[in-house]
Amino acid sequence: MQRVLPELYEGHAPITLQNAFHDALEALEEWKEGSEEPRVTVDGVVVPISHVLVGMSACTDLLPLRTRGVLEEIIDRDTIRAAGGLIYADAARLAMASCMKGLDHASRQVPAATMVQAHQACVEL
Repeated sequence: MQRVLPELYEGHAPITLQNAFHDALEALEEWKEGSEEPRVTVDGVVVPISHVLVGMSACTDLLPLRTRGVLEEIIDRDTIRAAGGLIYADAARLAMASCMKGLDHASRQVPAATMVQAHQACVEL
């Protein structure tokens, strides 16, 4: 299988992946209960937002304020503020919990491998 998302390099994500993460958070924020999982475009390829969240689950880069602002719209603002300086991995874990709720409510079936990978990303961080 060809890898769609760019890989992290020693915990650092390329700007393409950072931008895709921001887009994934915006899509997560707008996700309507019961609808299919939103998708974002990464280097011309359309991928589910859960793939982007999992892809950033080990990223040690600091989360920019603009992306943190979107995360605060999804997650309880007090939870975000209590965390202090967030890295992408922290944000991915927090956002994945909301994504998993959306997947649970989605009307379509999600491949088991995706669910396991997403769950592991949440638990292992």
